Amino acid sequence: MNLISLYYFTELAKELHMTNTAQKLYITQQNLSQHIQRLEQYYGVELFYRKPKLSLTYAGEQLLLAAGRILSEENDLKNRLSDISLLGAGNLKIGIPSYRGEICLPSILPRFHELWPYVSIQLVDTSSEVMEQMVFDGELDLYIGIKYTADPHLEILPLLDDNLFLVVSDSLMVKQLGEECGIVKRQSAGGVKLKEFKDFPFLLPKPPMRLRKMVDQCFLDAGFVPKVFLESSTTELLISLYSYDYGAFFCTQMRLPLLEEKAPDANTFPLMLNGEPVRHRLVLAYHKDRYLPKYMKDFIDITRDVFADLSDIRLDKKADRT
Repeated sequence: MNLISLYYFTELAKELHMTNTAQKLYITQQNLSQHIQRLEQYYGVELFYRKPKLSLTYAGEQLLLAAGRILSEENDLKNRLSDISLLGAGNLKIGIPSYRGEICLPSILPRFHELWPYVSIQLVDTSSEVMEQMVFDGELDLYIGIKYTADPHLEILPLLDDNLFLVVSDSLMVKQLGEECGIVKRQSAGGVKLKEFKDFPFLLPKPPMRLRKMVDQCFLDAGFVPKVFLESSTTELLISLYSYDYGAFFCTQMRLPLLEEKAPDANTFPLMLNGEPVRHRLVLAYHKDRYLPKYMKDFIDITRDVFADLSDIRLDKKADRT
């Protein structure tokens, strides 16, 4: 048994598809099959049912549980040894949504690569819940994303509070509010009362996204069920549809530069809940039991510096708008 075979097994156990897994691993199906056969011969059990479709046997399920721990410990050991290595080589697995990566990684990676040119970086982009679980299971070193609550197993470092805004065009406001448009617009500039927009159609993030959960709480507080025209997993799509006036939508402050580029005339009203601005709590999280090599500590420090700068820039832009 070797760790490469074990890693290939875990990837196949996730995909349960030989062709897709082989392509993902950049190996042939025959090579992948040979690795699985070696493991089955080593342990003396079948790990997969081949028919009617590929699925884990009970033995395979047990090996998958153990393999996660083994590979996590091996990665932890590699991190410890990298501090001893003259090259400072290592691997950093980071969970981060693509749009956040587009904003912060161009500032983070040059500084990090200058310090640690032999450290490779693997990015994962999936739902926040899945990435949190991957950190907990040792499949990710770091998670950069939204988290509202504490966790006894995770070290959570706040990066910034990302304010939420209601985005709506003048033409849609006139259509829905008529002569009241100007009054509502002035009242909403310092903080929007959603009940004033109860007759508007909305473009909303898909459940169970955390942004949707927060927005749904605001609708509940306002006392109405929104008229949903469209649901999307990306705010970028909603921004691209702005000019068509299909509905109002919500945007984080971190995405405002993109909105201002695509729709400079858009109204952006701060979203309020119980008299306070609604904010996404953006954090960096890692497992408390994970060993942090020097390069990981440096990545964390650089990331916190970059987000501090981003926060200052965003505050300056907000002051300019007001």
